[in-house]
Amino acid sequence: MVPTDLVLVLAIPMVIIHAATSLISLRYITVPRFIGLPIAVYESVYYVILLTYLLLNHYGIVLLVMTTLFLLIHVGGVYLYVNGTLTYLSHKRNGLRYYGYYEIAELIFIVITMSMLIY
Repeated sequence: MVPTDLVLVLAIPMVIIHAATSLISLRYITVPRFIGLPIAVYESVYYVILLTYLLLNHYGIVLLVMTTLFLLIHVGGVYLYVNGTLTYLSHKRNGLRYYGYYEIAELIFIVITMSMLIY
């Protein structure tokens, strides 16, 4: 069984990462690959742990689907970092702005999910 405390502790870096990434993306700044790749791996592992926790504790289907979606997005992000595709995408100014909005949405999801685990 995955303890609630573990999921909550692992969420702290997720909040920091997504707050920082959304701010810098909205300012049209990119995260260097040597930083982004380990972050993407951490996020993927986090979503595997969160999904396991949610499944074992019988959370609702909407939360499970959203967590699975974020897991797939982050696993895909790792792949895109490894093959260099994100370097190309990061040069598009509008793409960075939209990415910043996506990061804010994910941050909101993380905070709401953590509040559900606390209460």
